[in-house]
Amino acid sequence: MIACGAGQLLGEAPGARVSQIVDRTAMLSGWASRWSPGSRLAVLVPVSILIAVATQSWIATLLLAVSVLTLPLFLWLTIGETRAIASAQQASLDALSGAFQTRTEHAGLIKAFRAIGRETAVVRAASESLRDGTMRVLRIAFLSSAVLEFFSAISIALIAVYVGFKLLGLFPFETGEVLTLQEGMMVLILAPEFFAPIRRLSSLHHDRAAAVAASTVLEGWLIATGDAHERLPVLGRPPRVAFDNVSIWFGSNRVVQGFSFEAPPGRLTVLSGRSGSGKTSALLALLGLARVNGGVVTVDGVSLLAGASLADSVAYIRQSPWLFEGTLAENLRVGGPKASDQNLLDALARVGASHLASGENGGLSRQIGRGGQGLSGGERQRSAIARALLRGAKLWLLDEPTAHLDATAEAELLDLLRDQAGERTLIVASHSAAVMKAADLVVRMPSREMATT
Repeated sequence: MIACGAGQLLGEAPGARVSQIVDRTAMLSGWASRWSPGSRLAVLVPVSILIAVATQSWIATLLLAVSVLTLPLFLWLTIGETRAIASAQQASLDALSGAFQTRTEHAGLIKAFRAIGRETAVVRAASESLRDGTMRVLRIAFLSSAVLEFFSAISIALIAVYVGFKLLGLFPFETGEVLTLQEGMMVLILAPEFFAPIRRLSSLHHDRAAAVAASTVLEGWLIATGDAHERLPVLGRPPRVAFDNVSIWFGSNRVVQGFSFEAPPGRLTVLSGRSGSGKTSALLALLGLARVNGGVVTVDGVSLLAGASLADSVAYIRQSPWLFEGTLAENLRVGGPKASDQNLLDALARVGASHLASGENGGLSRQIGRGGQGLSGGERQRSAIARALLRGAKLWLLDEPTAHLDATAEAELLDLLRDQAGERTLIVASHSAAVMKAADLVVRMPSREMATT
């Protein structure tokens, strides 16, 4: 995951992703530590015991062999059933984790809007779905164990009846063998051990089913490690970025096809289109987080190879800038770890946000809440742009930067971006009319229907 970048994690709630990374990985241990050795023992031990019993009684050997022939069919049926149920149960766990994390993160808003009852019902429904899925898994587990126990008990009983009647001389027909007490005891002692690893396999195949279901999520990430991006050297000047008939895939889905545009340096270029048209994916392709499977992306005339990333030359600003709980200085130094306090104040001044570090607000030691709590939407965006200035990036990628701003804050932010455009290349993904009006160049994204034909 570190090698191929965080773009692989987009698309689901953070809680669901944490569940997939932690819980799915843990489920793989059941395959490695229990199912894998257990499945081998379930073959080796019965075969070894069958050979030992064959030296004592061929009838007992035949009874054991016939009884075990029904087990593969039974295991095949239960494994197929359990795999589907395990997959559904894990999806329910993801849904519950995502619902719980999201509502915990926004607990203040939920309380403020008096939505506690409604959101509690959502979490309860997700919890009930997980409980139902878990009970279905347990139901299959108990049923399969009970059936295997029944077959093994019947088989052992038949062998015991045969040995007993044979030793008493009461067996109704000739079997062509003479069974001594020592041979009979040997068969009776080994018969339960013949079925022991097979009975354990009944519970172990649930570990297998859970691991197989978990691997369906992890497999995509493992395959994606082949697309691990290479960070290109830092650009020393604003680049000219061009897409020529580019097709972009995000995960296993193609989101853009036949897309071409050119973003000249010193200009504000806007990618416009409906939600889902691939604006964000086009930006992520420059970071190496979306796959370019067709066409050519060039930077200053040089082709950007598959998996290559301009991340070290880019400042990427989302519609909800990432701010963490800490001081204002700590948040700003994400862009410039070695920046002095004066550098931070100068960056804030350039974006018109000097008031954020005023003495009455606590200066650079001002405490910022998680997600930028305590700052308005415009202040969060200005903080992110100040951080981009400290980074010194020559290519700025902005994803819906005015989405949560009112008209006044939007106009101020656009003025700020136009002021900064002369020193760098700006590419903005937006469908805002005000943003398109302020742009030097507007590029219309192809519709999703065109991308999927």
